[in-house]
Amino acid sequence: MKQNGIVNIYRKVIHNGVEIQVGRKDYFVTYPTSIWQEFPEVYRQTFADTLTYFLTSHLSLMNGHKLVYHFPPPPTEPFFFKGMVYSLPETVLTDDSGKQVTMSALLKHFYNSQFKTEFIGRPRYARFKNVNRNSWRRTIIPFSFGKDSLLTFALSQELGIKPYPIFFREPRSPYENKHKARLSERFLDEFEIEVNVFPVSPGWLRQTTDLWWGWDLLLTQYTMFMLPFLFGKRARYLFWAHEQSCNETFMDREGFIVNPVYEQSYQWLLSSNAIGKMLGCNAIFASLIEPIHELSIMKILHNRYPDIGRYQMSCFADTIAAKNRRWCGACSKCARMYIFMMALGIPPKRVGFTIDMLQEGKRNFFAVFANRKSNLDSAYDTSSAARDEQLLAFTMAERRGVKGRLMDEFTKQYIREGRSREHELRAKYFGIHTTNTLTYELKKPLLKIFEEELKEMR
Repeated sequence: MKQNGIVNIYRKVIHNGVEIQVGRKDYFVTYPTSIWQEFPEVYRQTFADTLTYFLTSHLSLMNGHKLVYHFPPPPTEPFFFKGMVYSLPETVLTDDSGKQVTMSALLKHFYNSQFKTEFIGRPRYARFKNVNRNSWRRTIIPFSFGKDSLLTFALSQELGIKPYPIFFREPRSPYENKHKARLSERFLDEFEIEVNVFPVSPGWLRQTTDLWWGWDLLLTQYTMFMLPFLFGKRARYLFWAHEQSCNETFMDREGFIVNPVYEQSYQWLLSSNAIGKMLGCNAIFASLIEPIHELSIMKILHNRYPDIGRYQMSCFADTIAAKNRRWCGACSKCARMYIFMMALGIPPKRVGFTIDMLQEGKRNFFAVFANRKSNLDSAYDTSSAARDEQLLAFTMAERRGVKGRLMDEFTKQYIREGRSREHELRAKYFGIHTTNTLTYELKKPLLKIFEEELKEMR
C-alpha cells in the first residue's frame, strides 16, 4: 500500500512458490509442484526474501518512493549493490531518452536511492545445511533460441550432460513469446525435448520508457528463478551462455572503466556461484562457451550441429516489425547476425531470415558504419570489439564474393583496413581464450571440440 510516497512490500512462501505484494498488487512466482517440493524448506524463506528484493528494488529509482520491505535484509543484498553498480554503464550506453545521461549521474541516483530502502524485521539466522542434492549429470539451461543457448544445449548433449532448457516468458515481450512458442513446438517434435516455459509475472514491474529500470539485473533474477529447478532436477550444473566478448572493457567519456554487459562477464558468473551457495545450492554455475567469440559460436553451431542451428532466433523482436517475422530486420542484432552468416557461408533463409540486411536502408544498424545517426540498440554494439568483429566479418564476406549496397560501401571505405588486420582479427575471433568458470572435467573435452572446429579459421 502506497502512502505519502511509501511503497510497502511483502512476500509470502506459498504451496508452490512465492507471492510478492507491492502496494495493492500481487505477483506470483510459481513452480511445478514436483519442483517446489524438492526445494529444501530451510532455504525457502531466504529465497523469497532475496527474490522479492531483486525484483522490486528498482522501484525507488523509477519514482523516488521509499520502499519498506516487511522482512529482514536478505544475506544477498550486497551482491545486488555490486551487480547494479557495475551494470549501470549498460543503461548509459543504451539510453534513448535524449537526456545525455552520464555514469556519474546514474551512480549518484542509485547510491542515494539506497537510503530510501528500509527493512522491517529481525535478522533471520537459518540453520543452513549442505543437502548435497545437485549430483546428477544434468544441467539447467536458460534457453532463448539464440545462437549461444543453442550451442550450449548442443555441447551439453555431446558431453553427455542432459539439458533441461527453460525459456523465461516476459509479459512485455509479446512478439518474442509468440515466435518462440512456435519454435518450441517444432523443437519438441524434432528432438523430443521440451522447452520449459517459466512465466515472469513480476516482469510487469519493469520500466519501459527512458532508462528502463528493472531490466538491469535481469539475468541474475533468472538465476534466482532457476535455483528450485536445480534442486528439483538434482542438476550438477547451471550453464549460462556467456561468450568471451562479455569480458571486454573500455573507458567511457568520464573515465569510468565499463563493461557494457557486466552481468554476462565471468566475474559476475563467479559471484552468482556464491549467491547460489548462500542458498544451499552446490551446483556449478559456468559457461561452456566462455573461451570463444560470437563468430566462432556461429561457425561451430551451424557446422557441427546444423539441425539445432536451424532454430536460431537472435532478434530482440520487441517492435512491431517483428510481429509476423522471426527476424525483424530493423535492429542491430539482426544486422550483426546477418553479416556473420554471410562471412561463414550460412544461408540466412535457413534460419528464417527474409530481409536483405545489406541494402542501403540498413546502414545505421551496423557497428562498422557507426556514426551519430546509428541505431545500435544493444550496449555491446557500441563497443570497439563489436566494430572489430564486424570488420572481420565484412572482410570475410567480401572474399566470398557477397554482393550488396553496403558491401560496396565497405569495400570503398574499410577493405584496406580489414585486409591489413585480418590475421590479427582471425587470431582473436577464432581463437580459444580464458576459461575461468569451467572445471577441468568440462574444459578438456570442450577445448578439443573448439580446436577441431576453429583451427582452419585462424
